[in-house]
Amino acid sequence: MLQEGGCTPGIACLPLGGNAVEGDAPPRSGAHAWKRRDRLDMALGDLVFRVAASFRGHPHIHNVLTHISGANWDAVEDALRAILDPRTGRRDLSPLARNIIDLMCADRGVMGRRAKPFYRDLLTNLLGNATGSRFIAHVTSLFLESEIAAQSGPALTRSDGPGSINNAGVG
Repeated sequence: MLQEGGCTPGIACLPLGGNAVEGDAPPRSGAHAWKRRDRLDMALGDLVFRVAASFRGHPHIHNVLTHISGANWDAVEDALRAILDPRTGRRDLSPLARNIIDLMCADRGVMGRRAKPFYRDLLTNLLGNATGSRFIAHVTSLFLESEIAAQSGPALTRSDGPGSINNAGVG
């Protein structure tokens, strides 16, 4: 399970199995600032791997993600890394990442009814209730930002590239 401690509250920054020691947080800037980012990236990498593996293990989610990614699971993992990274904003997301978020949050169709509870249970089981809930809130926030932007005007969010909702026939 990802653990918190010695870093910014609300961001899991220790690798799986790591032990938090009070006061071990590096400064936010300076020579040791890179250590915090490395720990976050390491923990995030483990989380992305486990989420991607779980998605691949679910028959329906696997089929849909294989379809919308053009069978490129490296692209799916890159999209999941962006989605699960607490530092990511809506504008940082690829069309594939936006499509995956829509599938995870929108409650549209069979995929939405399966993916939303699946990914929420998965994050809660992997991270515990508190940290899992923060990650779920982050993903939901990205989804809501995208929905608001879509309502503001299609020029802000429309993309017809690979992995886009417009190109995938999903949504």
